[in-house]
Amino acid sequence: GFWICVDSFLYTVTMLPLRAMWSVMLLGLRIALLRPAKHANFRFHRRHLYQLIQVSIIYAVYRFILYPISIGKLYHWIRGQAMLKLYVLIAIVEVFDRLMCSLGQDCLDSMYWNTTRRPRSMRMLVSVVVVLCYACVHTAILFVHVATLNVAMNSADHALLTLLISGNFAEIKSTVFKKYNKPNLFKITASDICERFKLALFLTLVLILNIAQGMDGPSKWNYVQMCGIVWCAELLADWIKHSFITKFNFIKSTVYPNFALLLAGDVTGIGHEGVNLDHSHAVVKRIGLAQIPLVCVMLRLLGEASRYIEWDDWRLTILMLVGAWLALLGAKLLLGSYLARISWNKLEQAPAISASGTKLTPNKQPGTTNRKRSPSVGKVKIV
Repeated sequence: GFWICVDSFLYTVTMLPLRAMWSVMLLGLRIALLRPAKHANFRFHRRHLYQLIQVSIIYAVYRFILYPISIGKLYHWIRGQAMLKLYVLIAIVEVFDRLMCSLGQDCLDSMYWNTTRRPRSMRMLVSVVVVLCYACVHTAILFVHVATLNVAMNSADHALLTLLISGNFAEIKSTVFKKYNKPNLFKITASDICERFKLALFLTLVLILNIAQGMDGPSKWNYVQMCGIVWCAELLADWIKHSFITKFNFIKSTVYPNFALLLAGDVTGIGHEGVNLDHSHAVVKRIGLAQIPLVCVMLRLLGEASRYIEWDDWRLTILMLVGAWLALLGAKLLLGSYLARISWNKLEQAPAISASGTKLTPNKQPGTTNRKRSPSVGKVKIV
Protein backbone atom coordinates (compact mmCIF):
# COMPACT_ATOMS: atom_id res chain seq x y z
CA GLY A 1 0.00 0.00 0.00
CA PHE A 2 2.81 2.42 0.81
CA TRP A 3 4.43 1.89 -2.58
CA ILE A 4 1.09 2.43 -4.30
CA CYS A 5 1.00 5.86 -2.65
CA VAL A 6 4.55 6.51 -3.87
CA ASP A 7 3.61 5.47 -7.40
CA SER A 8 0.49 7.65 -7.41
CA PHE A 9 2.40 10.63 -6.08
CA LEU A 10 5.17 10.20 -8.66
CA TYR A 11 2.49 10.07 -11.36
CA THR A 12 1.30 13.53 -10.36
CA VAL A 13 4.87 14.87 -10.28
CA THR A 14 6.13 13.32 -13.53
CA MET A 15 3.44 11.89 -15.82
CA LEU A 16 0.75 14.52 -15.26
CA PRO A 17 2.95 17.44 -16.44
CA LEU A 18 3.89 15.43 -19.54
CA ARG A 19 0.26 14.72 -20.33
CA ALA A 20 -0.64 18.35 -19.73
CA MET A 21 2.05 19.48 -22.19
CA TRP A 22 0.75 16.99 -24.74
CA SER A 23 -2.78 18.29 -24.17
CA VAL A 24 -1.61 21.86 -24.81
CA MET A 25 -0.01 20.74 -28.08
CA LEU A 26 -3.21 18.99 -29.16
CA LEU A 27 -5.27 22.04 -28.23
CA GLY A 28 -2.96 24.27 -30.26
CA LEU A 29 -3.23 21.88 -33.20
CA ARG A 30 -7.01 21.92 -32.90
CA ILE A 31 -7.08 25.73 -32.93
CA ALA A 32 -4.63 25.97 -35.83
CA LEU A 33 -6.54 23.50 -38.01
CA LEU A 34 -9.95 24.95 -37.06
CA ARG A 35 -11.25 21.37 -37.09
CA PRO A 36 -10.50 18.07 -35.34
CA ALA A 37 -7.43 16.17 -36.54
CA LYS A 38 -8.02 13.20 -38.79
CA HIS A 39 -5.98 10.78 -36.69
CA ALA A 40 -7.62 9.87 -33.39
CA ASN A 41 -4.33 10.04 -31.46
CA PHE A 42 -3.93 13.73 -32.36
CA ARG A 43 -7.40 14.86 -31.36
CA PHE A 44 -8.06 16.98 -28.30
CA HIS A 45 -10.37 14.89 -26.12
CA ARG A 46 -12.22 15.84 -22.99
CA ARG A 47 -9.84 13.86 -20.80
CA HIS A 48 -7.08 16.20 -22.01
CA LEU A 49 -9.11 19.10 -20.67
CA TYR A 50 -9.32 17.33 -17.30
CA GLN A 51 -5.53 17.02 -17.15
CA LEU A 52 -5.10 20.69 -18.01
CA ILE A 53 -7.51 21.63 -15.23
CA GLN A 54 -5.57 19.52 -12.72
CA VAL A 55 -2.26 21.19 -13.55
CA SER A 56 -3.90 24.63 -13.51
CA ILE A 57 -5.32 24.00 -10.04
CA ILE A 58 -1.91 22.89 -8.74
CA TYR A 59 -0.27 26.04 -10.11
CA ALA A 60 -3.04 28.33 -8.83
CA VAL A 61 -2.91 26.93 -5.30
CA TYR A 62 0.89 27.08 -5.19
CA ARG A 63 1.19 30.58 -6.67
CA PHE A 64 -1.68 32.38 -4.97
CA ILE A 65 -2.14 30.49 -1.68
CA LEU A 66 1.18 29.01 -0.52
CA TYR A 67 3.72 31.29 -2.16
CA PRO A 68 2.67 34.46 -0.25
CA ILE A 69 2.94 32.62 3.10
CA SER A 70 6.27 33.12 4.87
CA ILE A 71 7.55 29.79 6.17
CA GLY A 72 9.81 31.57 8.68
CA LYS A 73 6.97 33.61 10.19
CA LEU A 74 4.74 30.53 10.41
CA TYR A 75 7.59 28.57 12.01
CA HIS A 76 8.19 31.15 14.74
CA TRP A 77 4.46 31.65 15.32
CA ILE A 78 3.98 27.94 15.98
CA ARG A 79 7.11 27.80 18.11
CA GLY A 80 5.90 30.66 20.30
CA GLN A 81 2.54 29.12 21.13
CA ALA A 82 1.74 27.41 24.41
CA MET A 83 1.77 23.64 24.52
CA LEU A 84 -1.97 23.44 25.14
CA LYS A 85 -2.70 25.55 22.05
CA LEU A 86 -0.41 23.34 19.98
CA TYR A 87 -2.18 20.23 21.23
CA VAL A 88 -5.52 21.67 20.12
CA LEU A 89 -4.01 22.79 16.80
CA ILE A 90 -2.62 19.33 16.06
CA ALA A 91 -5.96 17.71 16.88
CA ILE A 92 -7.82 20.13 14.60
CA VAL A 93 -5.35 19.57 11.76
CA GLU A 94 -5.68 15.78 11.98
CA VAL A 95 -9.48 15.86 12.05
CA PHE A 96 -9.83 18.27 9.13
CA ASP A 97 -7.17 16.41 7.16
CA ARG A 98 -9.26 13.24 7.24
CA LEU A 99 -12.43 15.13 6.39
CA MET A 100 -10.76 16.84 3.44
CA CYS A 101 -9.34 13.52 2.17
CA SER A 102 -12.83 12.06 2.04
CA LEU A 103 -14.32 15.18 0.45
CA GLY A 104 -11.55 15.61 -2.10
CA GLN A 105 -12.03 12.23 -3.77
CA ASP A 106 -15.71 12.94 -4.41
CA CYS A 107 -14.93 16.43 -5.71
CA LEU A 108 -12.36 15.09 -8.19
CA ASP A 109 -14.75 12.37 -9.35
CA SER A 110 -17.45 14.97 -9.94
CA MET A 111 -15.06 17.20 -11.87
CA TYR A 112 -13.90 14.29 -14.05
CA TRP A 113 -17.47 13.22 -14.79
CA ASN A 114 -18.61 16.74 -15.65
CA THR A 115 -15.51 17.42 -17.75
CA THR A 116 -15.83 14.26 -19.83
CA ARG A 117 -19.64 14.11 -20.05
CA ARG A 118 -20.86 17.70 -20.18
CA PRO A 119 -17.95 20.14 -20.56
CA ARG A 120 -20.20 22.94 -21.85
CA SER A 121 -22.58 22.94 -18.89
CA MET A 122 -22.51 25.22 -15.89
CA ARG A 123 -22.03 22.24 -13.60
CA MET A 124 -18.56 21.65 -15.02
CA LEU A 125 -17.50 25.16 -14.02
CA VAL A 126 -19.05 24.71 -10.59
CA SER A 127 -17.20 21.42 -10.06
CA VAL A 128 -13.89 23.07 -11.01
CA VAL A 129 -14.51 25.88 -8.50
CA VAL A 130 -15.38 23.32 -5.81
CA VAL A 131 -12.17 21.37 -6.44
CA LEU A 132 -10.18 24.61 -6.37
CA CYS A 133 -11.70 25.60 -3.01
CA TYR A 134 -11.08 22.12 -1.63
CA ALA A 135 -7.46 22.17 -2.80
CA CYS A 136 -6.89 25.56 -1.16
CA VAL A 137 -8.30 24.49 2.20
CA HIS A 138 -6.63 21.07 2.28
CA THR A 139 -3.28 22.47 1.16
CA ALA A 140 -3.38 25.07 3.93
CA ILE A 141 -4.13 22.35 6.49
CA LEU A 142 -1.24 20.19 5.29
CA PHE A 143 1.06 23.21 5.21
CA VAL A 144 0.34 23.90 8.87
CA HIS A 145 0.95 20.21 9.58
CA VAL A 146 4.39 20.16 7.96
CA ALA A 147 5.29 23.45 9.68
CA THR A 148 4.35 21.92 13.04
CA LEU A 149 6.47 18.88 12.25
CA ASN A 150 9.37 21.16 11.35
CA VAL A 151 9.11 22.91 14.71
CA ALA A 152 8.92 19.57 16.52
CA MET A 153 12.01 18.18 14.82
CA ASN A 154 14.07 21.33 15.53
CA SER A 155 12.99 21.97 19.12
CA ALA A 156 15.70 21.54 21.75
CA ASP A 157 13.60 19.85 24.44
CA HIS A 158 11.56 17.73 21.97
CA ALA A 159 8.40 18.54 23.93
CA LEU A 160 6.37 19.07 20.77
CA LEU A 161 7.80 15.89 19.28
CA THR A 162 6.61 13.98 22.33
CA LEU A 163 3.20 15.57 21.85
CA LEU A 164 3.08 14.39 18.23
CA ILE A 165 4.07 10.84 19.18
CA SER A 166 1.56 10.71 22.03
CA GLY A 167 -1.16 11.64 19.53
CA ASN A 168 -0.57 8.36 17.70
CA PHE A 169 -1.17 6.35 20.85
CA ALA A 170 -4.16 8.51 21.82
CA GLU A 171 -5.69 7.36 18.54
CA ILE A 172 -5.63 3.78 19.86
CA LYS A 173 -8.04 4.68 22.67
CA SER A 174 -10.50 6.26 20.24
CA THR A 175 -10.59 3.31 17.83
CA VAL A 176 -10.04 -0.07 19.48
CA PHE A 177 -13.16 -0.04 21.67
CA LYS A 178 -15.55 0.57 18.79
CA LYS A 179 -17.30 -2.07 16.74
CA TYR A 180 -16.04 -2.48 13.18
CA ASN A 181 -16.82 -4.72 10.25
CA LYS A 182 -14.49 -5.60 7.40
CA PRO A 183 -15.31 -2.60 5.15
CA ASN A 184 -14.71 -0.24 8.07
CA LEU A 185 -11.44 -2.00 8.85
CA PHE A 186 -10.37 -1.50 5.24
CA LYS A 187 -11.03 2.25 5.53
CA ILE A 188 -8.88 2.39 8.66
CA THR A 189 -6.13 0.43 6.91
CA ALA A 190 -6.21 2.74 3.89
CA SER A 191 -6.09 5.79 6.16
CA ASP A 192 -3.05 4.39 7.97
CA ILE A 193 -1.31 3.76 4.63
CA CYS A 194 -1.82 7.38 3.60
CA GLU A 195 -0.65 8.64 6.99
CA ARG A 196 2.60 6.69 6.73
CA PHE A 197 3.29 8.01 3.26
CA LYS A 198 2.43 11.56 4.27
CA LEU A 199 4.70 11.32 7.31
CA ALA A 200 7.59 9.97 5.23
CA LEU A 201 7.11 12.72 2.64
CA PHE A 202 6.96 15.50 5.24
CA LEU A 203 10.03 14.23 7.10
CA THR A 204 11.97 14.12 3.83
CA LEU A 205 10.89 17.63 2.85
CA VAL A 206 11.79 19.04 6.26
CA LEU A 207 15.21 17.36 6.03
CA ILE A 208 15.83 18.90 2.59
CA LEU A 209 14.78 22.33 3.87
CA ASN A 210 17.05 22.13 6.92
CA ILE A 211 20.02 20.92 4.87
CA ALA A 212 19.53 23.83 2.47
CA GLN A 213 19.47 26.22 5.44
CA GLY A 214 22.89 24.98 6.61
CA MET A 215 22.30 22.02 8.93
CA ASP A 216 25.62 20.61 10.14
CA GLY A 217 26.67 16.96 10.34
CA PRO A 218 25.75 16.21 14.00
CA SER A 219 22.38 17.87 13.52
CA LYS A 220 21.70 15.69 10.48
CA TRP A 221 22.43 12.54 12.47
CA ASN A 222 20.20 13.76 15.30
CA TYR A 223 17.44 14.48 12.80
CA VAL A 224 17.71 11.00 11.29
CA GLN A 225 17.40 9.53 14.78
CA MET A 226 14.29 11.58 15.45
CA CYS A 227 12.83 10.44 12.13
CA GLY A 228 13.41 6.84 13.16
CA ILE A 229 11.67 7.41 16.48
CA VAL A 230 8.66 9.09 14.87
CA TRP A 231 8.39 6.40 12.18
CA CYS A 232 8.70 3.51 14.66
CA ALA A 233 6.11 5.13 16.93
CA GLU A 234 3.71 5.36 13.98
CA LEU A 235 4.26 1.70 13.06
CA LEU A 236 3.93 0.53 16.66
CA ALA A 237 0.72 2.49 17.21
CA ASP A 238 -0.81 1.11 14.00
CA TRP A 239 0.25 -2.44 14.87
CA ILE A 240 -1.31 -2.24 18.35
CA LYS A 241 -4.46 -0.62 16.97
CA HIS A 242 -5.07 -3.24 14.29
CA SER A 243 -4.21 -6.11 16.64
CA PHE A 244 -6.88 -5.15 19.15
CA ILE A 245 -9.45 -4.12 16.53
CA THR A 246 -9.27 -7.59 14.98
CA LYS A 247 -9.29 -9.20 18.43
CA PHE A 248 -12.31 -7.35 19.82
CA ASN A 249 -14.34 -7.67 16.58
CA PHE A 250 -13.43 -11.33 15.93
CA ILE A 251 -11.94 -10.56 12.51
CA LYS A 252 -9.35 -12.99 11.19
CA SER A 253 -6.02 -11.68 10.01
CA THR A 254 -6.63 -13.31 6.62
CA VAL A 255 -8.77 -10.29 5.74
CA TYR A 256 -5.63 -8.25 5.00
CA PRO A 257 -4.63 -10.37 1.97
CA ASN A 258 -8.16 -9.74 0.68
CA PHE A 259 -7.54 -6.02 1.02
CA ALA A 260 -4.37 -6.47 -1.02
CA LEU A 261 -6.42 -8.17 -3.74
CA LEU A 262 -8.79 -5.23 -3.80
CA LEU A 263 -5.92 -2.80 -4.32
CA ALA A 264 -4.47 -5.11 -6.95
CA GLY A 265 -7.74 -4.91 -8.86
CA ASP A 266 -7.56 -1.12 -8.77
CA VAL A 267 -3.96 -1.08 -9.98
CA THR A 268 -4.70 -3.37 -12.94
CA GLY A 269 -8.12 -1.85 -13.73
CA ILE A 270 -10.01 -5.11 -13.12
CA GLY A 271 -13.58 -4.30 -12.14
CA HIS A 272 -13.59 -0.78 -13.59
CA GLU A 273 -14.54 -1.73 -17.12
CA GLY A 274 -17.18 0.60 -18.52
CA VAL A 275 -17.00 2.92 -15.51
CA ASN A 276 -16.55 6.63 -16.21
CA LEU A 277 -13.61 7.04 -13.84
CA ASP A 278 -10.11 8.37 -14.26
CA HIS A 279 -8.06 5.17 -14.16
CA SER A 280 -5.07 6.95 -12.63
CA HIS A 281 -7.43 8.06 -9.85
CA ALA A 282 -9.05 4.67 -9.14
CA VAL A 283 -6.56 3.38 -6.58
CA VAL A 284 -6.13 6.89 -5.13
CA LYS A 285 -9.86 7.10 -4.51
CA ARG A 286 -9.77 3.72 -2.79
CA ILE A 287 -7.07 4.63 -0.29
CA GLY A 288 -7.91 8.34 -0.03
CA LEU A 289 -4.56 9.89 -0.95
CA ALA A 290 -4.62 13.67 -1.43
CA GLN A 291 -2.31 14.04 -4.43
CA ILE A 292 -2.91 17.67 -5.42
CA PRO A 293 -2.49 19.21 -1.92
CA LEU A 294 0.63 17.13 -1.24
CA VAL A 295 2.21 18.19 -4.52
CA CYS A 296 1.46 21.85 -3.73
CA VAL A 297 3.10 21.55 -0.30
CA MET A 298 6.12 19.80 -1.83
CA LEU A 299 6.56 22.56 -4.43
CA ARG A 300 6.40 25.26 -1.74
CA LEU A 301 8.99 23.62 0.52
CA LEU A 302 11.35 22.82 -2.36
CA GLY A 303 10.98 26.38 -3.58
CA GLU A 304 11.85 27.66 -0.11
CA ALA A 305 14.89 25.36 0.03
CA SER A 306 16.10 26.61 -3.36
CA ARG A 307 16.36 30.15 -1.95
CA TYR A 308 19.21 29.09 0.34
CA ILE A 309 21.21 27.34 -2.38
CA GLU A 310 23.70 29.32 -4.44
CA TRP A 311 23.12 28.69 -8.14
CA ASP A 312 26.35 29.80 -9.82
CA ASP A 313 25.82 28.39 -13.30
CA TRP A 314 22.27 28.47 -14.64
CA ARG A 315 23.10 25.85 -17.27
CA LEU A 316 24.27 23.42 -14.61
CA THR A 317 21.17 24.22 -12.56
CA ILE A 318 18.82 23.41 -15.43
CA LEU A 319 20.77 20.23 -16.15
CA MET A 320 20.48 19.12 -12.52
CA LEU A 321 16.76 19.84 -12.38
CA VAL A 322 16.10 17.97 -15.63
CA GLY A 323 18.24 15.07 -14.42
CA ALA A 324 16.34 14.88 -11.12
CA TRP A 325 13.02 14.95 -12.95
CA LEU A 326 14.14 12.21 -15.35
CA ALA A 327 15.29 10.12 -12.38
CA LEU A 328 11.85 10.48 -10.79
CA LEU A 329 10.22 9.60 -14.11
CA GLY A 330 12.33 6.46 -14.42
CA ALA A 331 11.55 5.50 -10.83
CA LYS A 332 7.83 5.96 -11.50
CA LEU A 333 7.92 3.78 -14.64
CA LEU A 334 9.88 1.02 -12.91
CA LEU A 335 7.73 1.11 -9.77
CA GLY A 336 4.50 1.18 -11.79
CA SER A 337 5.61 -1.81 -13.87
CA TYR A 338 6.64 -3.71 -10.74
CA LEU A 339 3.35 -3.01 -8.96
CA ALA A 340 1.35 -4.03 -12.04
CA ARG A 341 3.22 -7.33 -12.30
CA ILE A 342 2.75 -8.09 -8.61
CA SER A 343 -0.95 -7.19 -8.84
CA TRP A 344 -1.52 -9.49 -11.82
CA ASN A 345 0.25 -12.33 -10.02
CA LYS A 346 -1.92 -11.86 -6.94
CA LEU A 347 -5.11 -11.81 -9.00
CA GLU A 348 -4.13 -14.88 -11.03
CA GLN A 349 -3.41 -16.86 -7.86
CA ALA A 350 -6.68 -15.81 -6.19
CA PRO A 351 -9.39 -18.55 -6.08
CA ALA A 352 -12.02 -15.99 -7.04
CA ILE A 353 -11.93 -12.33 -7.91
CA SER A 354 -14.32 -9.57 -6.97
CA ALA A 355 -13.03 -6.24 -8.13
CA SER A 356 -16.26 -4.51 -9.11
CA GLY A 357 -17.77 -4.16 -5.66
CA THR A 358 -16.68 -2.38 -2.55
CA LYS A 359 -15.04 -5.50 -1.23
CA LEU A 360 -12.98 -8.31 -2.70
CA THR A 361 -13.11 -11.76 -1.11
CA PRO A 362 -12.08 -15.22 -2.22
CA ASN A 363 -14.96 -17.55 -2.99
CA LYS A 364 -13.39 -20.93 -2.40
CA GLN A 365 -15.77 -23.84 -1.93
CA PRO A 366 -14.98 -26.61 0.57
CA GLY A 367 -13.13 -29.51 -0.92
CA THR A 368 -11.72 -27.57 -3.88
CA THR A 369 -8.04 -27.19 -4.59
CA ASN A 370 -6.14 -24.04 -5.36
CA ARG A 371 -5.49 -23.44 -9.02
CA LYS A 372 -4.47 -20.41 -11.03
CA ARG A 373 -7.29 -18.56 -12.64
CA SER A 374 -7.06 -15.71 -15.08
CA PRO A 375 -8.50 -12.39 -13.85
CA SER A 376 -10.56 -12.10 -17.01
CA VAL A 377 -12.41 -15.31 -16.21
CA GLY A 378 -12.37 -14.96 -12.44
CA LYS A 379 -15.62 -15.43 -10.63
CA VAL A 380 -17.03 -12.05 -9.72
CA LYS A 381 -18.81 -11.73 -6.43
CA ILE A 382 -20.19 -8.45 -5.11
CA VAL A 383 -20.45 -8.37 -1.35
